[in-house]
Amino acid sequence: MVAQSLGFDQMLKTSRSSKLMYCCIISSLVVILITTWACPESQVRVSTRPHTFEELVTTPSGINDPCAGKRIYMYDLPPKFNVALLKRCGKKLVKWIDFCPHMQNYGFGQMVSKSTDAPLFAKDWYGTDAYMLEVIFRARMQRYKCLTNSESEADAYFIPYFAGIDALNSLYTDNRTETLGPELVAWLQDNATDSWQRHGGHDHFLIAGRTAYDFARPLEGSFDNWGTTLLNLPELANITDLTLESRKWSGMDQAIPYPTGFHPATAGSLRKWTHQVLTVSRRYLFAFSGALRPSMTTSIRGSLYDQCLRATTRCSLLDCSKIKCSHNPVPIYSKLLLAEFCLQPRGDTATRRSVFDSIIAGCIPVFFHEDTAYNQYSWHLPTTDPQKFSVFIPEEGIKNGSIVVEEVLGSYSKSRISEMRDELIKLIPGSLYRHPDSRDAVLTEKFRDAFDLSIDGMLKKVASFKLSNSATTVRS
Repeated sequence: MVAQSLGFDQMLKTSRSSKLMYCCIISSLVVILITTWACPESQVRVSTRPHTFEELVTTPSGINDPCAGKRIYMYDLPPKFNVALLKRCGKKLVKWIDFCPHMQNYGFGQMVSKSTDAPLFAKDWYGTDAYMLEVIFRARMQRYKCLTNSESEADAYFIPYFAGIDALNSLYTDNRTETLGPELVAWLQDNATDSWQRHGGHDHFLIAGRTAYDFARPLEGSFDNWGTTLLNLPELANITDLTLESRKWSGMDQAIPYPTGFHPATAGSLRKWTHQVLTVSRRYLFAFSGALRPSMTTSIRGSLYDQCLRATTRCSLLDCSKIKCSHNPVPIYSKLLLAEFCLQPRGDTATRRSVFDSIIAGCIPVFFHEDTAYNQYSWHLPTTDPQKFSVFIPEEGIKNGSIVVEEVLGSYSKSRISEMRDELIKLIPGSLYRHPDSRDAVLTEKFRDAFDLSIDGMLKKVASFKLSNSATTVRS
């Protein structure tokens, strides 16, 4: 009886406790509902968006996905925007330009081994045209390991338009006509509506394989003005333009390396060349390769040419107005390998392919203007302390005769030169475009070439935009 009474009392207490608990819960819910209704700003927004690029490329389960955040969709453009242009290579775009030899071998041009007996250039060297970047890049993109066929799964979108080749008619003929840029915009709007509108084009990119100024004619300008209007089309204002030289005030331009003549297919080939760069006997203090610009009164090339002559045995000179250098890397590299420093003055524009020839040859570049490299290739060259791998001499000092190049470069010690060359060696892989057919796992996985670094830079730019856009959305 007592036991039953005690059990009943305990049950009563438990029941009272439960009722009290339920009342507390209901009261709390009422308070929350009233607070939410009266003060909606008191709600705490919990963002589930990733905060870093590393979080973007990791699946929720914690398993690293090698293609997460790196998937790229390449539009299947009508042939007239790319491959059909190549079929017109034989002087059909410009009567005096036959670029058929240059488009061979994925845009690398003809193999050097067929035209030279120099054993150093017997393999992986080509007569590459500086403006075949669009063809080269498309060939690499077709073999990109994270290429996707799903527009909805893509992190970025590549537009394989051969803008520079299409521009030839507009750049080099008197009978200039509108290029395919406006038609490209119309095609994207009609055939890529979802992906094109998703981020307003911020996750799209294309290769314009010339300087950005070649595509920046004002929309209201006449055909007598230089270039095409591609980069000024308002519909393309948000896409990233990978060019050989950027307009430093444009946040959508990004300069990537000029193609050089070396396109290794194996890690062994790259290592063999690097060994050559490190061990070759450099007989000259500095070298100058290029053609003079007598019609350009602001050019310092003539002054540097004269200084090279006065330096006699300390300077190696290659006058490209007398020897055709543009499609033959043999004479260029034969000179660059013999010098400690290589002069890199501005040419028709601020940049020049010789900058990357110099890096690949281990010849320390000497710059005279910051726009030649320092303000250009932020995805490929060091942006902090660039004088670890280069020398800077103010252009004005050459113009007014107050600076003698031989004296400046002669002040560098052998140990300092050796340290700078070691820095250059690190930059060689990222300054060249390897062969797209390479099956060498060491080359493709260990060494990041110019294409890889371009893709890395683009994906990080897109990820940064999406994170910023997501944060803005959450705050609003």
